[in-house]
Amino acid sequence: MHNIILIARREYLERVRTRSFIAMTFLVPALMLGLTVLPTYLATHGSSQSKHIVVVASDKRTAELIQQQLSKESEEQKDQPAGDPQGFENRFRIEKLNVDVDLDTSDREQTALIERVKQKELDGAIFATKDALAAKKVLFITRDVSSFAANEVIQASVNRAVRRDLLASKGFSEKEIDNALETVDLKPQSPSGTRNPVVLFFAAFSVMMILYMSVFLYGISVMRAIIDEKNSRIMEVMLSITDAKEMMAGKILGVGLVALTQILIWAVVVGIASSTALVASAGMLKGIISIKLLAFFAVYFLLGFALYSTMYAAVGAMVNSEQEAQQLQVLVAAPMILSLVFMANILQSPGSNIAMFASIFPFTAPLIMLLRVAVQAASPWEIGLSIGLMIAAIYGTVLFCARVYRIGILMYGKKPTLPELMKWIKYA
Repeated sequence: MHNIILIARREYLERVRTRSFIAMTFLVPALMLGLTVLPTYLATHGSSQSKHIVVVASDKRTAELIQQQLSKESEEQKDQPAGDPQGFENRFRIEKLNVDVDLDTSDREQTALIERVKQKELDGAIFATKDALAAKKVLFITRDVSSFAANEVIQASVNRAVRRDLLASKGFSEKEIDNALETVDLKPQSPSGTRNPVVLFFAAFSVMMILYMSVFLYGISVMRAIIDEKNSRIMEVMLSITDAKEMMAGKILGVGLVALTQILIWAVVVGIASSTALVASAGMLKGIISIKLLAFFAVYFLLGFALYSTMYAAVGAMVNSEQEAQQLQVLVAAPMILSLVFMANILQSPGSNIAMFASIFPFTAPLIMLLRVAVQAASPWEIGLSIGLMIAAIYGTVLFCARVYRIGILMYGKKPTLPELMKWIKYA
């Protein structure tokens, strides 16, 4: 045990003193802040703009109804606050909307308006002709075809205007029309009170990515340390005072403590930012980033790191260079990569059989089960079974990889074949 502590201490101090550790400790929170808060800020504050649109219709009433509805939408958005800490309802804001009416539905006029849009004299032209309304296909010419939020606002306004015109033609009063067109606000909410599914997605995604990056990067760090010491023959000197199992355990423990140190610093930074309201979206994480989730993050980080770093240590012992290791490390990381591939599907159906199996299977459990815990879709027995199977898998992996590690750290030359690996495991 004394040798394990000495090796772990050496690995820990050697890494926390490097410039790369200091740089990553401060750059990763800044990067995460930029990827989460900045898009939210731009979506709620930086997307205001002025638009000039022409409505082309066969009759004046239809054109004026669309004009009024678009103007009303613009006025309502002006009265709304720029940011909403509870959600992303104000994804797009039209600061000023100028709407003109054109009753000329000829092909010549349509060509002229399209040309004006091309020349940036207009932001858009809506062709709500009689034939278009009958076919339920209104043409909207705009340069900003990729501006989904803005086009959604305009589409909703046109639909409301057309429906209002239809209801009025049936003899409904203005009050009855307003009541019929009033939308029902459906807000998804989990039993624990978490309301916003968009925030829930980003919170779960962020926690999952932090775990993935930590396990992946620090597992590779264990592998690289073994390759470097193997090539420099330091490994032979170290084996004169300790055995292979203690060396592997010490390296995994030391690098694991480095990872925990960095994650703890990130957690403190996030905590300070949230408590002092340095980030506008901090309030959205209430009820999502909980003590329970952080506790499970720590559990699955430790289990996931122990599982994967042991396999990376075996890979480092088997090869002689990082070029050789690249082929094998892809196989080791494959379950984690598959977890990311299926993440969106599992978020859509966190209670499906695929999600349940992936959250219990030891090699995908660290990411998938943490994701299901974040969206509160995992039952206690599933979590318990997942942790139990991971511990069993870690025990079996340690026995397997320790045999490979014991012989591989002193092997030089070509990369071993599968039959040779079987011999190592048999005779180690």
